[in-house]
This record gives sequence, structure tokens and C-alpha cells, in this order.
Amino acid sequence: MRWFSFLFTLATLVIGTLGASTYIPDLCAARFAHSYAAQDNNGETIVQVVYNYNPSQVVAAVAGSLYLLASACLFARTFSNRAWWGLCLPIGSLCMAIGFFIRIALPKDPNSLMIFILQQLLILLSPAAFLAFNYILYGRFVANCVDPSYSWVPPRKVAKWFVTSDVTTFLIQSAGGGLQTSKNVSTDKLGANVMLAGLALQAVSFAIFILLSLHVYRRIRADGISPSREPWGPIVPTLFFSSAMFMVRCIYRTIELGQGSGGYLMTHEIWFYVLDTLPLFIGISVYVPFWPSKYLVIKTGLPTSEK
Repeated sequence: MRWFSFLFTLATLVIGTLGASTYIPDLCAARFAHSYAAQDNNGETIVQVVYNYNPSQVVAAVAGSLYLLASACLFARTFSNRAWWGLCLPIGSLCMAIGFFIRIALPKDPNSLMIFILQQLLILLSPAAFLAFNYILYGRFVANCVDPSYSWVPPRKVAKWFVTSDVTTFLIQSAGGGLQTSKNVSTDKLGANVMLAGLALQAVSFAIFILLSLHVYRRIRADGISPSREPWGPIVPTLFFSSAMFMVRCIYRTIELGQGSGGYLMTHEIWFYVLDTLPLFIGISVYVPFWPSKYLVIKTGLPTSEK
């Protein structure tokens, strides 16, 4: 059981990656098709057509360095506490760092589809590991520290259900990206709507997870338990804060896609860093000082192998 959560998360992320390997090229092709339909190419590069701006190498280097530092700290926490169930968090942070380091090369080779796809895959997919960590933490917290009956969903199944939901919604987006490559206007519009629906469903899914967490907190308080007086107390605000940061990113991505390829958010790099990169970084960095293993005390009499 100690490796099950990690292996399950890894398997679902691999499935998501396979879907993304189709989604990203399809999305690029769709945006190129729109660009060519609206105007002559005029020598525009992949970066200019997709982003409509030149990515900053300095900011990408800073972001990559910060995620690399966070990854090192989280790996140290994971190994020092032998909390193998949480490996998805530092691995996701490391992949995010690699994505930003690859992004540095974009301005030098703006027509490299390989560089573009690699950095997009890593930056878009890595946050799935962050969400998975919160799902796993929720399940272990409710099962080990409080009454499992507090949860609407069996705590041991939360990670399975929500990670599966995330992968499913990403595959829906992949299908929409495929439809957008069509030259038929109605099919293209349908593809855009499918992609937006997939992203919106992902945001709704995570919102449901937050509501699930709030329900548990309400039940804890209703039973007269004060989290601040319990050894597991720091887990509650840390999980809420981290989830709130991740939700900012979900909302940003939904609005960005809703505006279309030429929308304000998609064509201004600053919002990508302010509303995506930064909230995600804050959301994972909070676990460096408040690593959950320090507070996950077993209350239910589970065997030590479950700890």
C-alpha cells in the first residue's frame, strides 16, 4: 500500500501524457490554420503564431530555477520522512523546472516544433501531479487522523476518482484539439467548444474536491474538535491554501481558452506567470515548511505500513 498511491498516480499521468502528445500538436495545427485563414504567413514563426509574443528567457530561467529549488527541498522532505506516497509532488516540480529551462531555447529557435511541444507538455501536465498530491493527502488525512465517515467519498478512493477525472477531462481537451484541425468551420467551432468544456469540467472537478475538503472541516468543527489543538492541525490550513492557489490556475486557464487564441490573456506573457506559474509555485512551496508527514498521526489504529 505504501507505493500504491504513487504508482497509480504515475500510471494515470502517463495516460494523460499520451493524450497530451496528440493534444499539443493538434492545438498548434489549429492555431496555424486560423492564422493562415486570416492572413498571409508573412514569415511568422511558431512562437509568434501561437503566443503572439516573444517568451522572456530571463523570466523562464528564474521560474525554472525556483521550481528546481522547490523540487530539491521537496525531495529532501520526501526522503527524510520516507514518505514515498508524496513523490508525485517533487517529481512534478522537477518536470515543471525542466519545462521552463526548455522554454529558454524558444526565442533562439522559434520554429522548432520539438522544443515548443516539449516545453508545453511539461508545463501543462506537471500541475496534474500537484493536484494528485492534494488528493492523496486528503485521503490519508481523513483516513488516519479523523473519522472517515466525515467524508462524502471514501477517503481511500478520493485520489483514484479525482486523478481519473483529471485525466478524462484532459483527454476531452485532446479530442477538441483534434476537431479544431478541421477545415470545416462548424467542426472547428465544435472542437473549440469541446476543448473549453474539458477545461471547465477540470475546474469544476477541482472545485468539488475543495467542497469535499470544506465539508470535512465543517464536520470536524461540528464535533467540537479544534484543529489548532490537534497534532494534525497544520494540515488543514495548508491543504486549503495550496488548493486555493491551484484553483487560481484552473480559473485562469479556463478564461484564457475561452478568450480564444488571440485573446488578451493568451497573448500577454505576464499573466501566464502571474496567474499560472506563481500560484502553482506558492501552492507547492507551502509544503516545504509544513510537510504533511510531520502531522499525519494515526488515530484509527491502522497498521504502521499504512502510515
